[in-house]
Amino acid sequence: MARGGTNILWNIVQSHPDVIDSYYELNEIYGMSKTDISFSEKIAVELSALYGMHTQNVEKLTVERLTRFAKYSFKNDKYNKYKFSNELYEKKDFDNLTICTKLVSSWEKYFFREVFRRNDALKYIGILKKSIPNVQIVFLIRNGLAMAESWKRRGANIQIAAKWYRQYVQFYEEYCLTNPDTSILLKFEDITKDPFSVSEVMYKKLGLSPIKLDKLRIALKPTIKDQSIINTTKKDKVWIDRENYKNILDGDVNNTQINNLSQDEIDYFIKYNKDILEKYSYGSQI
Repeated sequence: MARGGTNILWNIVQSHPDVIDSYYELNEIYGMSKTDISFSEKIAVELSALYGMHTQNVEKLTVERLTRFAKYSFKNDKYNKYKFSNELYEKKDFDNLTICTKLVSSWEKYFFREVFRRNDALKYIGILKKSIPNVQIVFLIRNGLAMAESWKRRGANIQIAAKWYRQYVQFYEEYCLTNPDTSILLKFEDITKDPFSVSEVMYKKLGLSPIKLDKLRIALKPTIKDQSIINTTKKDKVWIDRENYKNILDGDVNNTQINNLSQDEIDYFIKYNKDILEKYSYGSQI
């Protein structure tokens, strides 16, 4: 979910030396604003995503574009040149890397856009499964009240936020239940509490070589506790280690956001999603 911590998760996955990102998120790779996908290709992708009209052309397109942008990332992204924080990749390493991409879904208030799932990147999972039979899916859940506050600042009301949050969490749960060997559901709060332990569990689940990294790479986002302690810009990424991450990651970011909601908004969201909040131990954080 957008504003749910997907960026920090994506970078932790990429911190593994056997992983390279796709540079663009899958939403953008299938979109027409940032990449050179043609109108006909876009239509084919959407028909496949919405109605299951999968074709070999869409599958080939998916693999080709993921590979192409991963190569671009490998060659041009100043952070993705690093195998470890102090070691660069060699050119020959690319062929042995696993590509990691990111899908971001958000809220929607207009019925027409909702019908075509313009806000919902989960529709592309079916294409990924057809294109890459051994694809692994990582879902990320976060305290829904903090999510609601983030979405509210971007135009959603509490009713819309509550509805979409529930819909996405239910999808994650159902998918993981029916695809237990190729999916994992993580909590954002576990990542900010101990990103290294989460990374080890996740790498094992994803079938990556088992490794205990001394450093993980993260992007500078609102999860950073104090921007002033890091001498870099907001668009940069930094390496955190097992000693300093508690001084960098803001474990109280949820409460900071929840405090911006009114009591009426909190009460509505809790009533709508009480079972989910309790299931994931978010009730104690309210």
